[in-house]
Amino acid sequence: MLLKKIAIAAFAVALTGCANTDALEENIANLTNKVDALSTQVDSLQSQQAALSQQAAEAKAAAEEANERINNVVASYKK
Repeated sequence: MLLKKIAIAAFAVALTGCANTDALEENIANLTNKVDALSTQVDSLQSQQAALSQQAAEAKAAAEEANERINNVVASYKK
């Protein structure tokens, strides 16, 4: 008798688990879409970071060049 009840309970659980696959597939599809969107955002942010890094390097070089010119002007006045 106990074995029958356990078998019936296991069968009911198995049917419940199999019946819920549509919702599971929908959740997986949603998560896949979210991962794809996040990957796109990461790629965009990496591109922006690379561009900003390049701009910062150019600004630093321009500042160093300007400082060198200022130092040359000051040196010519001291002589």
